[in-house]
Amino acid sequence: MMMTDHIVSLADAFCRQNSISVATLSNRLFKDARKIDALRNGRDLVTARYQSALLYFDEHWPANVEWPSNIPRPSVAEEDKAPAA
Repeated sequence: MMMTDHIVSLADAFCRQNSISVATLSNRLFKDARKIDALRNGRDLVTARYQSALLYFDEHWPANVEWPSNIPRPSVAEEDKAPAA
């Protein structure tokens, strides 16, 4: 799975759960209402924008929805790095 596919997959699940349009979420993430659709249609994304979007999803992900297992979650990666108490 490509990094852009991660964003599209997360966006679809996030929009369904929160009853918002892809354009609304795209505007929140990228200040561009058409960016997620552009990604869906094969456009690219620079790494910094990918990381910023992934962090947004991580911080705003609904508690009652499981994070997709095929997409690394930033907060879980940080927990794994934390020293044992």
